[in-house]
Amino acid sequence: MVFIVCGRVSRSQGLVRGKVATSILAAGSFLGDELISWCLRRPFLDRLPSSSATFTCTQSTEAFALEADDLRYITDHFRYHFANESLKWTARYYSSNWRMWAAVNIQLAWRRYVRRTKCGVVDPVSENGGGDGDHRLRKYAAMFLSLRPHDHLE
Repeated sequence: MVFIVCGRVSRSQGLVRGKVATSILAAGSFLGDELISWCLRRPFLDRLPSSSATFTCTQSTEAFALEADDLRYITDHFRYHFANESLKWTARYYSSNWRMWAAVNIQLAWRRYVRRTKCGVVDPVSENGGGDGDHRLRKYAAMFLSLRPHDHLE
């Protein structure tokens, strides 16, 4: 898990049909939050999780890294701290995976709301993916809904 102290890192994640979602992580951000879920999973799996994103430094960056064994030691010895609701909320709020999942679902809900308010009655054809862009967004949202980030903090 990497904590960015100063500098900027670009995060890019491949989507459907060759599209790429990118975001910039700055000082105070972190990456590799998949490792927390991996450490908290019971029964424990020795296989490291893979990241679905690619990270590239866009400028000179200074970072602090915790290796998987160090993070596992922390979660084993302070497991009761990870049950704290405030910590769960904070981890999900700053997680790039949870943010991407939330952004897609908010955008989908907004498009449905706008379509309902403009048209009055929703046409079942348009509800099932009428517009090409909307149809792709629905497929992307369905993918993320099925692969909702799991943090194993429950």
